Amino acid sequence: MAIPPVCYLIVAFMLGSIHLYERRISWLAPLYLLLTASAVRLHYDVEVAVSTLLFVFLVKMLLACQPDERAAGSLFSAFALLCLSSFFLPQCVFLLPLFVVYMSVVGLTGVRMWLSAALGFFMPFWFLAGTLYVWPEFAGYVPPLVTYVEELSIMDFAEIGTFRILYAVAELGIMLPAMALFAASSVPGKPHLRKRLLFVMLANAVLFALSWFSGPNYELLYAWRVPGVAIMLSYLFSSKVTRLSNVYFIVVVLYWLILMVLDVWLN
Repeated sequence: MAIPPVCYLIVAFMLGSIHLYERRISWLAPLYLLLTASAVRLHYDVEVAVSTLLFVFLVKMLLACQPDERAAGSLFSAFALLCLSSFFLPQCVFLLPLFVVYMSVVGLTGVRMWLSAALGFFMPFWFLAGTLYVWPEFAGYVPPLVTYVEELSIMDFAEIGTFRILYAVAELGIMLPAMALFAASSVPGKPHLRKRLLFVMLANAVLFALSWFSGPNYELLYAWRVPGVAIMLSYLFSSKVTRLSNVYFIVVVLYWLILMVLDVWLN
C-alpha cells in the first residue's frame, strides 16, 4: 500500500525540520528512511505508519514548548492534541508521562504552566461531555476510550523472538554509546538543545522498556522509537568524528542492512 511509505517520508521531512543541533545534519532524514527500510514488516502496517506520523507530530509540538512568553499557549495546544489523539489512538496515553517529564526537563514547572497543560489535556473531554449532554444519541459513535486504556494498562509481556533480540541489540548499540557521549560531552552547547536531546533519549529508553511489557503494541512502539534512534545515531557520528567512530558507523550501517536482508529472506 502507498500509505505507509508516504507517512514515513513525511516523518523524515519533519525530523529534518526539528532543531536539535547547532548545525543542521542533512543526512538525518535519509538515515531515518534507512532504519525504517530495515524493518520490512513495518512497510505494510497502515496503523503503525499513521501512528508514527502522529507521534512525531506530537513530539514536534512538544519540543516547540520553551520557557518564553508563548509557553502557556504552546503547552495548552500540545496537551490538547495529545488528548484528542488518544480518542483515535489509545496508545497515545503512553505519552502523557513523557509530556510531563519534558515539562520538568525544560523548566516549565510554574503553576501557570501546569494549569495550561491540565486545561489543554481535559478540554477535549469537556467538549465531548458537552456534546453528549446536548445530543445523547451520539454516545454510540464515541470510541470506548476508557475500555481501551484499561486494556493498555494490563501487563502483557512481548514474545522474545530472534528478530526482536537482534533489533534490540541494534538499538542498544546506538542508544547506550549516544547516552555515554552525551553525558561526557558538552555538545550541543546550547542549554535548550541539550534538554531537547536529553528528552529524546529518555523517551526512547522509556518506550524501549515499555515495549517488552506491552506485547500487542510492540511493533507500534518500535516504530515510534526509530526516529529517536536516527537522531541518536546522527548525534553519535557527528559530535566527534574519529577513525574509530567512522569504523563503528560502517559496522552499525552494515548490521542494519544485514537485518533487512534477513527480514526479507526469512519472512
